[in-house]
Amino acid sequence: MHTTAPIALALAASAMAAPPANDACVSAEPITGLGSFAFTSVEATTDGPINPECNFFSQSQVWKDVWFCWTPAVTGLVTIATCGGVTWDTKLAVYAGCDCGGTGTSILACSDDTCSAQSRVTIAATAGQQYLVRVGGYGSSETGAASGNGTLTIADGALFEVTRPETGKRYVAYTASTWAAAEATAVLLGGHLVTIDDAEENEWVRANVANFGGVDRRLWLGFNDVQVEGQFAWTDGTPTGYTNWNPGEPNNSGGIEDFTELLGSNGRWNDQDADGNGQQIGVAELGDAAPACAPDLDRDGFVGGSDLGILLTAWGSVDAASDLDDDGFVGGADLGIMLVAWGQCPQ
Repeated sequence: MHTTAPIALALAASAMAAPPANDACVSAEPITGLGSFAFTSVEATTDGPINPECNFFSQSQVWKDVWFCWTPAVTGLVTIATCGGVTWDTKLAVYAGCDCGGTGTSILACSDDTCSAQSRVTIAATAGQQYLVRVGGYGSSETGAASGNGTLTIADGALFEVTRPETGKRYVAYTASTWAAAEATAVLLGGHLVTIDDAEENEWVRANVANFGGVDRRLWLGFNDVQVEGQFAWTDGTPTGYTNWNPGEPNNSGGIEDFTELLGSNGRWNDQDADGNGQQIGVAELGDAAPACAPDLDRDGFVGGSDLGILLTAWGSVDAASDLDDDGFVGGADLGIMLVAWGQCPQ
């Protein structure tokens, strides 16, 4: 008994000092769908690349990294985070595909200190495709980097979504660390950051998006003068026309304000630098094609009296959303289409 006890203790100590099973990228733990996933980086080593996108506080490496190979079940925005599930200083990176050889060039997002000392990224994910999720710690070296136990959370990444009945355009809101990140997410979703065509749209966006749920927000717009200073242009190629600048704006303060935000308080615009002030959210403006249930004009999933009221209000006009047969006129044919579709929209 006295002889075997030290051996048992030594074996136990050796097991405790072993690195996690998903320490190496090639041993990434497979996970699927939304949910919470426990992990540990205690005794983990570092085998991931140094990516410029992960340069925070002059440190680009993600030390003591562990890996997940994640497959989403649905297409859409997702938030991947250690917020609330970790008490130590994390860094987080996400790459397209689970090919470890491509991690140096396929990075989609990286985060440090997004929620206190923890990390959160938002990406546009495609159902069935694979993504490498890399979780590690902040530090100036592997020896001094943070590590510990924690929980990785993958959740729906859209803050909210609003559809404008008059046009059928969808406005999807999400968190964004910079203007460039916000525009990149919008492109991945199939659109661009919001374009404002006229005063009516500006007021609708202010009231329904920038003040969604009664909360005053600042929105990144697609308007910028990155290419030529003083010549603002829309990222979707819409010709420059309507503007709604705050008095004295754009002023290009500090010579670095090339991007535009819309203020939820009054709908006015202000130019900002690429990072803004940390208060802006991204809003992607997506498509104006007719929805699968086109007569559902109020987008409540049901064709009924409210939709009929919208159509009758537009009667005789060229309202695009209510012109269900696309003949350039809202009339009897459109009413017939609505009556045929009356009831619950097909799922």
